[in-house]
Amino acid sequence: MKCFKLAAVLFLILLQFVLFRHFWLVQMGSFLIYQDRIEPADAIIVLGGGPKERVTQGIELAKNKYGDWMMFTGEDIDPLFGAHSHWALEAQKLAVFNGIPKDKTIPITNSTSTRDDATLSKAICLEKHFRSLIVVSEPYHTRRAHYVFNKVYKETGIKIMVYPVQHSRYKRDGWWKYKQGYWDTNTEYQKMLYYLLKGYLI
Repeated sequence: MKCFKLAAVLFLILLQFVLFRHFWLVQMGSFLIYQDRIEPADAIIVLGGGPKERVTQGIELAKNKYGDWMMFTGEDIDPLFGAHSHWALEAQKLAVFNGIPKDKTIPITNSTSTRDDATLSKAICLEKHFRSLIVVSEPYHTRRAHYVFNKVYKETGIKIMVYPVQHSRYKRDGWWKYKQGYWDTNTEYQKMLYYLLKGYLI
């Protein structure tokens, strides 16, 4: 009898998921996406490791007077730009090519994680006496970026505003329809859990 009840409960749970599958998938995507109401800041930081749309979004914000300085993070040899390159340096080149003064750009080349992004940029912000920062990343990455940056910057008085790429392919109501969206969502939830267990989020 107990086995029958357990099987019935599991069946009902599975049935609920099947019947409301679209709802739960949308909720999974929605949770990962975070966006602050932004205002002009001292600097914009574009987090590395994703498509070029991150950089173009940061450039667009800078050109619209949302930041006087631009920072870029990333790692070595990102296939997005080709072999023997660095995401942060290539992002800087793209910004300069699009009219951002080079002396107002800062590549951060020794970052390998979102937590590194926050920690290393914090040192720069404090050195330059910045009081506000806009963080640009892919939509699925913004929830974790929000938690990490706000924790790292907690006692600095620096205002953190997170802004997702507006023309990203990643959508809360369709991420599961293509391979990369499925990969990004599942990987991001794994990273969220890892960061939570390490105490990097709260």
